Amino acid sequence: MRYRDPLSTLALAEKHAGHLVARAPMPGVVVATSVLPGEVIAAGTALMVVESMKLETVIRSSQNGVVERVHFKEGESFEQDAVLVTLSAEGH
Repeated sequence: MRYRDPLSTLALAEKHAGHLVARAPMPGVVVATSVLPGEVIAAGTALMVVESMKLETVIRSSQNGVVERVHFKEGESFEQDAVLVTLSAEGH
């Protein structure tokens, strides 16, 4: 038996045509962004901090890549499963 943290499972990056996306594990508001487009990041890098129901959650990259786009600014709200950050795989 293997335990899977539901927040991590929902926020896992998905691959779509060479792109990776970090999705919102729940509806909420962006508290802070930690990366900028063009920035090279490593797996585990904090991408942003979100708040939902007074609980702050750090959204992290599941693998190495380059930040392509940050979809929400600080203070903006989003729905569950919204794409928060899009990454490109290194070398693309």
